[in-house]
Amino acid sequence: MTSRQEFEQHLRDELEQLKTEYEQLKTGAGRVESRLEAEYLTRVEQVKLELLDAEHKLELFAETHEHQWETFRADLEKSWASLRDLIAAITSP
Repeated sequence: MTSRQEFEQHLRDELEQLKTEYEQLKTGAGRVESRLEAEYLTRVEQVKLELLDAEHKLELFAETHEHQWETFRADLEKSWASLRDLIAAITSP
């Protein structure tokens, strides 16, 4: 596998993990105190939007020419970091 293919597979694997964490966040909404529920749900919706954006970027990445993939790499890594940070902010005590 080339480094581009390895990078893409890594992102696909991580995207699936982030989707799983998002689903866990959605089911956790019922355990949040009612006064915090609206804020929690807003943050969970942000995760959903970030996931959709990351998935779209990954699909665009898959369609890029071999010589362009490094250009997209930084943007993809930034999107993944943003998603991880957002999920961490929601799940942190």
